[in-house]
Amino acid sequence: MIDTKRIQKAARILHDGGLIAFPTETVYGLGADAFNAQAVERLYAAKGRPGDNPLILHIATVEQFTELTEELPHYAMSLIDAYWPGPLTLIAKKKYHLPSWVGGHPLNSTNTIGVRMPSHPVAKAFLDAAGCPVAAPSANKSGRPSPTTSQHVKDDFGTTGEIDMILDGAGADIGIESTVVDVTGAQPVILRPGIITERMIRVAAKVALANTLTNTNDAKNITAPRSPGMKYRHYAPKAPMVILKGQSYDVAMYILNEYNKTPQGEQIGLLITDLTKQILANHQLSNTKIRTLSQDHITVAQNLFAQLREFDTLGVTKIYTEAVADDGIGVAIMDRMLKAAEGNVVNV
Repeated sequence: MIDTKRIQKAARILHDGGLIAFPTETVYGLGADAFNAQAVERLYAAKGRPGDNPLILHIATVEQFTELTEELPHYAMSLIDAYWPGPLTLIAKKKYHLPSWVGGHPLNSTNTIGVRMPSHPVAKAFLDAAGCPVAAPSANKSGRPSPTTSQHVKDDFGTTGEIDMILDGAGADIGIESTVVDVTGAQPVILRPGIITERMIRVAAKVALANTLTNTNDAKNITAPRSPGMKYRHYAPKAPMVILKGQSYDVAMYILNEYNKTPQGEQIGLLITDLTKQILANHQLSNTKIRTLSQDHITVAQNLFAQLREFDTLGVTKIYTEAVADDGIGVAIMDRMLKAAEGNVVNV
């Protein structure tokens, strides 16, 4: 049920230059009036966000999108028809008369703009009440795992006084950020994978996709990213993380070997499948915290950031996670894992 009074209060705070955390179907966002330079600068400062890392503007109507962007290729409207409102961000050419900084930090300039229309009922009500585009990166300190509950937002900002209000809502259904597609050219380009997969984009757009940039190492060399999540360390727990690729038995044996080298008193976090857990059950691993990696990719996506945050709470000193199949939604999951692990993968 939508709390209309709180929604209206949040909209007033936003218009006065405040920062509002609100739920979307992907993760919680931290919103500022996209045309209030002081509010946007405050948003960057609160998150500790690098100034060249662009923002995604959240809107309530397609009309707002066309007011922000230049003429679009036909396939962009096909994507809008298919997936808005929903977990899809479009990077488009920005209207020439808009302030050069809109869509990024007020001290920078951009010629493109990222926009999406969320489907979460609280987000929709808030954006309707705001009546303006809301710049909203994820509501976490930069580099940390994205927040999928209001408690995650409180864990990062609850005592800092840096944000003005948190709109509670049901936890994020999807659990990872939106798919980001560049629609500035003759072919769409996926800049950040998400639950809307490459195949889904291709089918809806009815055109071939241009080369997709998802390689973590290549992304480090980007000088002017068009999308969040392309350049900097993201989604990372406090402990260093290693991704293990291989059969369950080999993964289990590698973990066992690493466990035997772990100094006394330290704890290892394991994000592993039930099969690997069963293999390890024959061994006494007293100083480990084990969480299950589902065989269902949608469940993995829903739980991933919460599990990484839980390892922080448990105080583990190293995390080992199994890789998932790199297809469909698995592409997005592996993208988040690779960034969280800073590309640290071991083939076992």
